[in-house]
Amino acid sequence: MLNRWIAVLYIVLLGAISQSSALGQTYVQYYNESNKVPLSSHFEYLWESKGKLTFEQMLSQRGEFTAYTDNNANFGLSKQGLWLRVTIDNLSQLNQFAVSLNFSQIDYVDFYIQRENGSVTTSKQGKSQGEQGFRMPAVLFSSNPGDSINLYLRVQSDSSPLIVPTFFQSIDTFSFAAQLDTIIWGAFYGALLILAVYNLALYYNVRHISILCYIAYIGTIIFWQFVWGGHIQLIFTDGQPLWFVAHTEWIFILIGISSGFFTLSFLDTDSNAPKASLAVKISIFFLFVLGVISAFDFIPPVIKHNLVYYIGSIASLTYISAGFEAFFNRFKPALYFIVAWSFVVTGLIAGMFSLIGVLPSNNITINCFQAGVFFEVLLFSFAIMAKTQSELQNDVEHATNDLRNNMEVIEEQNARLDIARKDAIKASNIKSQFLANMSHEIRTPLNAILGFGRELENAGLALTEHEQVKIVNSAAQNLLLIVNDVLDFSKIEAGKLHVNNSPFSPLEVFEEMVAIMAKTAHSKNLDFIFDSSPLPDKIISDSIRLKQVLTNLIGNALKFTSKGSVTLTVSAKHRQHGVIELFFDVTDTGIGISQIDRKKLFSAFSQVDDSTNRSFRGTGLGLVISQQLVKLMNGSIELKSEPGVGTTFSVMVRASHINQRSAFSYPYKVSNINVVIFDPHPTSRQATTKMLEALGAFVVPVSTLDDLQKIQTAPNFLMVFLPNQSPFSEIDVMRCAMNIKAKAKIVWYCNDDPLKTVSHFNEEFDKSMSLPATPSRLAQIIAIDLMPTSKHQLIPTPNNVSSPQDELPAISLLAVDDMPMNLSLLDAWLKSSPISLTKAYSGEQAVGLCQQHVYDLILMDVQMPNMDGVAASKAIRKIDLNMGTPIIAVTAHAFKEEQDRLLSSGMDDYLPKPLSLEALIDTIKQWCDGIDSDREIKELAVNWNLALSRTNQNTETAMKLMHDFLHYLPQAQLAIENAVASSDMKSLKDEVHKLHGASCYTGAPVIQSLAEAVEIEIKQKQHDKAIALLPKLYNALADFKGESQNLLS
Repeated sequence: MLNRWIAVLYIVLLGAISQSSALGQTYVQYYNESNKVPLSSHFEYLWESKGKLTFEQMLSQRGEFTAYTDNNANFGLSKQGLWLRVTIDNLSQLNQFAVSLNFSQIDYVDFYIQRENGSVTTSKQGKSQGEQGFRMPAVLFSSNPGDSINLYLRVQSDSSPLIVPTFFQSIDTFSFAAQLDTIIWGAFYGALLILAVYNLALYYNVRHISILCYIAYIGTIIFWQFVWGGHIQLIFTDGQPLWFVAHTEWIFILIGISSGFFTLSFLDTDSNAPKASLAVKISIFFLFVLGVISAFDFIPPVIKHNLVYYIGSIASLTYISAGFEAFFNRFKPALYFIVAWSFVVTGLIAGMFSLIGVLPSNNITINCFQAGVFFEVLLFSFAIMAKTQSELQNDVEHATNDLRNNMEVIEEQNARLDIARKDAIKASNIKSQFLANMSHEIRTPLNAILGFGRELENAGLALTEHEQVKIVNSAAQNLLLIVNDVLDFSKIEAGKLHVNNSPFSPLEVFEEMVAIMAKTAHSKNLDFIFDSSPLPDKIISDSIRLKQVLTNLIGNALKFTSKGSVTLTVSAKHRQHGVIELFFDVTDTGIGISQIDRKKLFSAFSQVDDSTNRSFRGTGLGLVISQQLVKLMNGSIELKSEPGVGTTFSVMVRASHINQRSAFSYPYKVSNINVVIFDPHPTSRQATTKMLEALGAFVVPVSTLDDLQKIQTAPNFLMVFLPNQSPFSEIDVMRCAMNIKAKAKIVWYCNDDPLKTVSHFNEEFDKSMSLPATPSRLAQIIAIDLMPTSKHQLIPTPNNVSSPQDELPAISLLAVDDMPMNLSLLDAWLKSSPISLTKAYSGEQAVGLCQQHVYDLILMDVQMPNMDGVAASKAIRKIDLNMGTPIIAVTAHAFKEEQDRLLSSGMDDYLPKPLSLEALIDTIKQWCDGIDSDREIKELAVNWNLALSRTNQNTETAMKLMHDFLHYLPQAQLAIENAVASSDMKSLKDEVHKLHGASCYTGAPVIQSLAEAVEIEIKQKQHDKAIALLPKLYNALADFKGESQNLLS
């Protein structure tokens, strides 16, 4: 396609050169009505060598005209005026004619039409005159057929050569040509504007600076053609401004500069044409300098115009050379650039040569530059599209290569990540195993330290030794808390931290925490305040984890508070579907937390700053664990704090309410009770007043000694509070209270009991209680201790027992542990109980003992050398004597997975190390309730409380199990009797074993004990003793049947 365009160039040049007219006469005969007659070759001319001539002066010098002997109507550049003359014979039948001069850049064009009758038609046109009505100078006139017409033209121009291609034609021919000219130039301008708008839209997508340069180039071309083509003459009807007429070369300079910038940006000459790049920039520079010079009349117009033409031509050649260099450097879009500039350079050379007279001035040479520019602009647009496509293709290739390289990198990274993942899993397993071992290794000695430490603390030591033991116990307890925090955080990281829901009393949990934490607060001379609203009696949640959250938050409050108080505020709200929202706030008057430091609070192993860490110490895990636990309980935790004032942690957890119909209230209620409380601490006073009023009492709060002395009535109770932060001395308060008449006086203290330190106060006060006040303690005082005759007493009276060990059943217990100190601790704890303790120091020894004796309960250490606890338990399960004996795993492994593994291996329960006496007693009671091998069985046949405890206080389930067991008894008794009749001891053992298992869940302790006794005798081959126990078993079955039927009915 490009080759065809090149061929067109040569055809155009050839036609331009061949379009020259032969020399002719100085007159023209017009006879063809449709013909357009050229007049340039028939002119006679006269130069105004001595100044401007008038028409009359010119006529007086008619003899000086010279025939024009050149075939080119170009008289060159000159400041002199030029007169042209030709005679036209009208041999046609037309009388309306037009004479046109088809070059629009002449400054002055004066038409004189002289007819035979002597009349003259005059028209002064050109760029500097105002009578031109067309884009080219043209005059319309009339002439009778057969007349001769003398046409005189005067032309003068400083801004352009005197090119005078003049034509004579009829009006119709001229009108048709004018209309065709308008259409052609309208299409020219329209096409350029469309290209500009299209590329402007293209720029918003690709953002290439070359497109903006191209649009600027189109703008200069349109402006240039508008001026050079004469269309501007249609706007300036009075003639163009003189400065503009004298400086039309500026348009060529703008075209050269804009095309130069397009060349630089489109070809990216610094990269694709580095050699020609400098030449292009120099050309642009010279064009710019020439534009500055041409703006002022420093040089003659002739020289100025020649400089513009020659420098413009040289610049065009440098642009083309840059295109060739870029093309040879494999920039493919440069081919369009080269062909486009070939068109414009060809047209430029033809036009320039026409202007300077080298080529004839005709329609082709005059307009070839416009045609070249049009095709150049069109090809530039194709070039931009080609460049865009090329860049897009390059981008696609680069993206493909990058993707291929990235895929290789990703595959390599995936392989590394897979290796790293496997290493991480392996490291995680190693870490988990290390934590498990660390837990075991630390908890095992802690078991002995804490156990014997408690024994020593209660051993009646001297004061100094007693304080030393307390320090040891405190340090050991702190160490246990740290271990627990680290292990809980490990569970959080592994996503294995869970909550275990079960029924409990929220008030009991809060009061238990208050009792523990208040001692620490009082030891630091802080006030601990408990503010409780009525709570649900029972909820289903994880009480252990709730205590852990409370311990962390209250512990932090106590740790970071050096003076003032710590307040625990609790409340609850009913929600739909039996959901309870439990709220508690922990407020302190400590150091507070800045806005910046709050971001660190819930980050692992962090505290607010290094100085805090040094002052208070700690793992920095408490809040992280608390936050995770609160989330697991479907709750939230919020913080409000002001540095130097204090901090409040607000927690909300969701739980299930067991009895959805009951309202929130305390389990105690009194009436007709008047209470006066003296408490100088406002928060404590308000909290106590609220709790007493919720219990049903009428309360009069007093805050000053003056108000206390004004009390005239005799209340039921006078409660005197002695907080650490009080403006009054304890002696003054006690003496003032002695003057108040009340039925009962109670003093609430923080550290030292004033009734013990000042003996005469005992006579005036009935009771002393350590702060803080709680609903249960307030109700205990009002309803039981000091008002035994109250009709509203609802508090269960606790059993007065000397030691919890005394309530344990007389069972045979086997304890297995490879560490003698742990067994010694058990011996110390249980020596005062009725339990018969047997100790085994290895798994093998435990298995041997189980082959010889029957045990009611086995405490089995898990991690032991040679035969561990799991292997020993599996071996014991195969021994007839202890096949059904409950085995309790005693483990220092804290992970739930390990605990689940122990339960699935055949063990029945587990106790975590370090052991606590309370947990041990609870476990023994849970698994051995009703067993008493040394005493005569005196229990009731039906123990309804035991049945409820077996079903987590679910009445409906307990009744159903009892009903099913009642229907099972007849067939069980029949099967036992048949086995005895047939002397089938194996069948007898199986039936008794099934009866024993069924009785464990129905509140039948007598049947459970007798069935177990019969089974043991059969296992020990004591068949006669076993049969001798059967009558008692039958009686127990009958008793259970009668009592359970009455209960169920």
